[in-house]
Amino acid sequence: MNLTVRELLDFDSLKEATILTKHAGLTNGVTGIMIVEGPDIESWGREGELLLSSYYALKDLSSDELSDFFTKAHQLKISGLIIKIDRLVVSIPAYIIELCEKNKLPLIQIPKQTQYEPILLDVMGKIINNNIHLLEKYYSLQNHFTKMALNEPEIIDILTVLENLIKKPISLKNTIKEEWISTNPLYDDVLFIQSISLNKQKYMNYDYTRRKVTSKSLENNQTYTQLVVPIPNLKINSYELIVHELDSSTPNEDFLAIENTISFLQMELLKKYAVSQTTLHYKNSIISDMLNNRIEDTDELNEKISSLKLTDGSNFRIFICHLPTSSLTAELPDDQHKKERQFAYTFIEETKKYWPQHVYLIRNHKIVFIMDTQQDLEETIKKKLLTSIDVSKKIVYLEHLDIAISFSYKNDLFHLPSLYKQAKNTQKITTLFGEENAIYSYHDIGIYQLFTDVDHLEQFEKFIPESLLLLNTDHPDLIETLKVFLDKNQNYKDTADTLFLHPKTVRYRLDKIKKLTTIQFNQAEELLQINVGLRLLKMMNR
Repeated sequence: MNLTVRELLDFDSLKEATILTKHAGLTNGVTGIMIVEGPDIESWGREGELLLSSYYALKDLSSDELSDFFTKAHQLKISGLIIKIDRLVVSIPAYIIELCEKNKLPLIQIPKQTQYEPILLDVMGKIINNNIHLLEKYYSLQNHFTKMALNEPEIIDILTVLENLIKKPISLKNTIKEEWISTNPLYDDVLFIQSISLNKQKYMNYDYTRRKVTSKSLENNQTYTQLVVPIPNLKINSYELIVHELDSSTPNEDFLAIENTISFLQMELLKKYAVSQTTLHYKNSIISDMLNNRIEDTDELNEKISSLKLTDGSNFRIFICHLPTSSLTAELPDDQHKKERQFAYTFIEETKKYWPQHVYLIRNHKIVFIMDTQQDLEETIKKKLLTSIDVSKKIVYLEHLDIAISFSYKNDLFHLPSLYKQAKNTQKITTLFGEENAIYSYHDIGIYQLFTDVDHLEQFEKFIPESLLLLNTDHPDLIETLKVFLDKNQNYKDTADTLFLHPKTVRYRLDKIKKLTTIQFNQAEELLQINVGLRLLKMMNR
């Protein structure tokens, strides 16, 4: 409800006034009025002020000084200038009018008999009344929100209050989960065209952006603007309050209502987050008990399964997603960890699109899933996981993040402990091989399943032939040649090509290996032991 220069002309005190600058600046907001004290406008001028003066305050200024005065008035965002003529000055010079038009400063001329006092009273009276109206609006809204807070309101109820107050559809968007709560869902699906940040004005404590959009619900691809405000300080969540400006921009006086709504939403969202965390901790405890075989009673297990809203079947798998450089549960995460935490929750939502029946447990660097992967084959599962990772990274603008995923065979919910052990063992083996950015199933680790109970690398030695251990100690350079030779089915040429060596060099090395180890290359059983030993050596050498 800001007072504008155009509205001034309706005041009784200005009924004989004449606007000299056509349409320049007539919509400028007026926040105060003062009598011109002198040409040093930068010392006393304020944004939105209306200046009242006789021409005598300006008549002694040179053309350069006048130009400087009006330029500074424009820079300070002075709302307008009222000049009073008298018996010695019957009209305002044309160059003054030109300077006002050039600087978009409305110029109003009043006759000599007009008194300053009525103008001052009319302008200040209107401004004071507007401020009283804003205060009453603010008090009414605060009172309404206070009553709502006692009744634990739904988010849609809060948005509806704001919609009724400013007469525009309102939405709240979770930018991580891409979820909307709207007073009119028709405007949820939009195409962004342009975005402009707004400069902060009076009553604006948050950051505002105005977006030009088009909606499928509008005919002929009509466009409109959205006023978008990110809601700050919501831990891992990210929300935007959106005002759909279908017919007109939001007037300044409505920003007070928007600001209060954001503050109230902030408190309510934090409360809901706190409740969700309590629920999450409870679910985490149940899932942890199920995975670690701490529930022995079948009835209790069925009860826990029911509380997690899982329907038993035979296609459940355990997934362990390891983010080696991240901390998903830090109490005071820095910006990078906040982004990684956002990635984690976005990834959870993305996987849910493929496998709706799932629960998860978050522990420091890990997310552990119990998921019904239906009839999906392992290769299909890997492709879906990779897609979920890529989409999640793009959503949170986090392109560089290592994530290693290991998963089990499939079974029913009563075999979760063994499935969990499979996923952990897969992770153990892949970690030993230094795979920190890959996806492996228990099936992928193959023969290494036999060694998953080994806790220390040194214990692998008991599974390695003694001749191979000696070769690794005395001639480690020959180990790679032996491994490639066996991998290439004892083909000298293929081995030479792989190692970028001459075939004669390969033959020389293999002859040396035979002498040092007495390996019988025609004995399948011995070659199996050597192949296993070579892979265990690789793990030990890491």
